[in-house]
Amino acid sequence: MTESSGSRPITLVFHKLLEGFTYGVTNYAPFRFEHLLQTLQSNGWQFSSPWDSAETRQGRGVIVSFDDGYGHLSQVLPALMERYSFRPIVFMPTGLLGKTNRWDYNYRLRATPHLDLNAVRSLAALGVVFGSHGTTHRDLTSCTTPELKQELEDSRKALQDHTGQEIYEISYPFGRCDRRVIDEVQRAGYRCGFTMRFPYISDQPLTLGRVPVYAFDTPWCVCRKLAPGFVRQVERLKTETVNRLSSGTIWLNRLRRLQQ
Repeated sequence: MTESSGSRPITLVFHKLLEGFTYGVTNYAPFRFEHLLQTLQSNGWQFSSPWDSAETRQGRGVIVSFDDGYGHLSQVLPALMERYSFRPIVFMPTGLLGKTNRWDYNYRLRATPHLDLNAVRSLAALGVVFGSHGTTHRDLTSCTTPELKQELEDSRKALQDHTGQEIYEISYPFGRCDRRVIDEVQRAGYRCGFTMRFPYISDQPLTLGRVPVYAFDTPWCVCRKLAPGFVRQVERLKTETVNRLSSGTIWLNRLRRLQQ
């Protein structure tokens, strides 16, 4: 499998932009995030959207995405969007609007609220693009077919109702999908599906790779993730190792459901 050569925009994926200490590796402090935006621009990367063609971006397009739709994004993103002229995609688990992240394994260490309905509407009005992250942040591969249909269809309809946008993108919770999930995603009307693995030239619209950004990633590391070469391979292996840790949350959630 050949890695992406940059012929299409490359999607970065973030999770939290919180100040101060947090548990886990998914937080990227706001001042670090802004520094990264500055670095990307100074290195010739242009902020893009899924609908920009490779030709218009000359292979140097970067899409900024956020999984989980955390509430603090409504305070952090507006000023940065205006300052750096980018439109992020926020993937929202719609059944958790205004609730905390009880699905996460470190919820008891630090509960983090998701966006509420008013925040979603305000961000959409500012130009934030919304996509589905399922309804309850379940591993979609573990759902029965009726549950899977409900996760996909309810989430898409809720986002369309809340934002007035046509919703065509989905980020698979925990990056997990299989043939059955992909088929149901297509039937539900989605056109783009995003995973948590690195992008490849052979990526298909419903299994698109992304470049995760974690707490230990410096701007230099992120730039190396975007550029071809040996260092990118090292960064890819490091990222894949971290991604495997998300399986702990998946198994914990399965155990909780068995106990209910």
